[in-house]
Amino acid sequence: MNPILPDYIVARLRRPFPDGAPVVPGSTPVLSFGNVSEATVATLGLNPSRQEFLNQEGRELSGAERRFETLSSLGVPGLESATEAALSQVVNACNSYFRGNPYRRWFDQLEPVLKSVGASYYDGTACHLDLVQWATDPVWGGIKNRDVRTKLIEEDAPFLCNQLKVGSFRLLLINGSGAVQQFERMAGISLRWVGIVKGTSAASHMSVGVLPIGTRVVAWSVNIQSSCGVCNELRAALASRVRELAL
Repeated sequence: MNPILPDYIVARLRRPFPDGAPVVPGSTPVLSFGNVSEATVATLGLNPSRQEFLNQEGRELSGAERRFETLSSLGVPGLESATEAALSQVVNACNSYFRGNPYRRWFDQLEPVLKSVGASYYDGTACHLDLVQWATDPVWGGIKNRDVRTKLIEEDAPFLCNQLKVGSFRLLLINGSGAVQQFERMAGISLRWVGIVKGTSAASHMSVGVLPIGTRVVAWSVNIQSSCGVCNELRAALASRVRELAL
């Protein structure tokens, strides 16, 4: 029997996406990658990739390739009127993400940073969260309508705030300047600049802070997965500096 879901999770799952938002058709909100209630470290990005739901040809992932529940896998037209059992399936898929078919090409690039602070996605000590829980197509940077991007963040950021409050995170790691800037606006804080780490062809600004709930924040300006010039040397330097700043 599935446990009763908290009201804020039910409300988030039942809330439709804003008009005009290019959300992946048939997708469900990605509340988390991994179990928020078990992890002590969280990484933070902007929003989930379309590849969490679609293959390279744009077809919905199914069978063993499926990563999250979809409206078709649940057999419902939408989550607004879905049973709580169906909503629990969505939550369970989020909690068990790294025990299934994770998008390793993306998440494995953050593992060295996580391991430098004694955590990992794959043993449950770390999870990933996003400012916006909807996967979009195109990617975030390809959404040309600024009002749509603003609306997505305004509607979804409060849910992230709740997650941070109910979790037991000792450390929040923010990946990329876009996520850093949006998080500062959302949280009403200014992170403190603490220098630069360098690789052979790229560099990253580092910043730190502490949330009112006591969670330490370490952020970097490059997007490890997509910024131009990110190399293994920079990833190693970044992991080393994060370890120092996390103390």
